[in-house]
Amino acid sequence: MASRFIMNSALEDTRANEPSAAFQRPLSASIADVICCPSCQGLLKDGACSVCHRPFTRSGEQWRFVSAPVNSADATFQAETFTGSTLKGRAFNLGKHIVSSEFQWRNHLQKFIAEYPESSTIVELGSGSRRLRKRIINVDLFPFANVDIAADISSVPLQNEIADCVILDSVIEHVADPSAVVREAHRILKPNGRLFINCPFMLPYHGYPSHFQNFTRDGLKHLLLNFSSCKVQTTFGPVTAWVNMTAESFAVLVAGERGTGYIAAKALAMLPIFWLKYLDAIFGRLERSHRIAGMLCAIAVK
Repeated sequence: MASRFIMNSALEDTRANEPSAAFQRPLSASIADVICCPSCQGLLKDGACSVCHRPFTRSGEQWRFVSAPVNSADATFQAETFTGSTLKGRAFNLGKHIVSSEFQWRNHLQKFIAEYPESSTIVELGSGSRRLRKRIINVDLFPFANVDIAADISSVPLQNEIADCVILDSVIEHVADPSAVVREAHRILKPNGRLFINCPFMLPYHGYPSHFQNFTRDGLKHLLLNFSSCKVQTTFGPVTAWVNMTAESFAVLVAGERGTGYIAAKALAMLPIFWLKYLDAIFGRLERSHRIAGMLCAIAVK
């Protein structure tokens, strides 16, 4: 669920500039054909696994294997902005389209998805509430409206080798055991299938509901050692990282970690400097930019 914002770096990721698709589910039968028990990969029947008897529930077309409460201020704020359910969330969403510290010199995720025809089986782990395209299987810890399977992504309830590609966008920093998540992605990928990862390097703490680690280029390559190949590129360049860290530092020191004061302080700090991020149209392209990049992108082949 991964791996997304402007005044809060928790939300300041590649998802911020991508409008969520209207609520659409893929054909439920296609999910029923590939879903399985996350504990033993047994077949599901009558609300439980036919092998280990682990229970699950169905809410409409959504399969639920966990019941994850929103149990932190960061996660609550994330939910508010995802859904626009509060005035603060709506104000934040409006503000991020005016003043943002986020700039991608190239949208790697958009380019990656465009290489797959609509008939492809794409799985996004840690999808949040968005749907990147109609025929995609969304898995997330929280049962947002566009989530097809509510589950822990370190134990994915999908059968072996069913996915053409797997997406982990701004997610692995939020899981305690990223290696387990990558192993699951490897398991559900078809031979020669590809894994896409976007994750922060030089970006500040953002809990959703927790933030465990950031990754260097070396760290990503080590994480993906079991794949046959891995290419790492810069997503957010060094100037974008500087703008974000500068505004975040001012907001936290002046106004605290969360709330209206924090949002206002970060917006105030951003106003005179946010435009500098566009320099990453030059600097983000440099191979050495990975050393101080805001976010990195890794594409690995099984």
